[in-house]
Amino acid sequence: MFRSSLVVLSFLILTTPTILFANDNLAVLEKVVAANALTQPELQNYLVTVETSRIEEMMSNMTAGMPADVIPPTPPVIVKFWQRNGKGLVFAKKETLTPYVEKMVNRLSANLAIELHEMILPADQADARQTLIKNAKLKSSEVALAEQLIHRLEITFNKPTDLHGAFYVSGMRLPQKQINTLTFDINTRTNTVNEMSLTVEGGLQLTVEIRYLEVTGGHLPERFQITSPDGKVEDVFEVTLAEIDNFVLPLSMLRTINRPELQEKLEVFFKDYQLNQPIPEDIQTRLNGK
Repeated sequence: MFRSSLVVLSFLILTTPTILFANDNLAVLEKVVAANALTQPELQNYLVTVETSRIEEMMSNMTAGMPADVIPPTPPVIVKFWQRNGKGLVFAKKETLTPYVEKMVNRLSANLAIELHEMILPADQADARQTLIKNAKLKSSEVALAEQLIHRLEITFNKPTDLHGAFYVSGMRLPQKQINTLTFDINTRTNTVNEMSLTVEGGLQLTVEIRYLEVTGGHLPERFQITSPDGKVEDVFEVTLAEIDNFVLPLSMLRTINRPELQEKLEVFFKDYQLNQPIPEDIQTRLNGK
């Protein structure tokens, strides 16, 4: 009887919420950011060719009205450059692009520039997060679940707030404006966000569930599922990961958007990785903004 009471008491202690004041930092979230930075530490940069049928589809639409004797433009070769602790790029290798093709590449870049470990809690937005919580109430609680300790952080803003990408990137297709609440469920053993939910002024509620693959130094997200309680939103973002030269990297990404206002599918393939090579001169020029 006494032992049972202790177990119940321990569970209550774990699940008792703690009110955090505005001057408290977001330590539990920043631990996630720090853990992400340790993932595959030997990988310093990569250059990869990006292929997607969306390019051909957009080029076909662009040339549909052209006269038969007009030679259509050649589809651009899209490449992606990533480097640790530095700026990345997604661009067309062809030097001169027509305005339409350039616009097409820019639209695709928004979907391709995202990094798996920074889709939630971008590392360079720590100061912005601290600024936003000055006008919020934070509540923290912990619960033992299936031999895991889950830390839940609830952020309730004093008024509907614009996040400007401080907590998740725009490429996730989640609302950034008029946010009322944010909730994070964090696995304290792996320092990963298992689930994030948000509510928007006007009543919209969305939940993001994340699944990970364990890699050297940490974990990489391989599946994001976004849903709403009424079933009207059901987005899935899945990544096929594989080992390439002793690193785990994306081979393909499939994003399916299923919402009342938008149904869309985008599949992307990554080929011909070049890992940990000196930065090519043309890319360095682009990084320097020249």
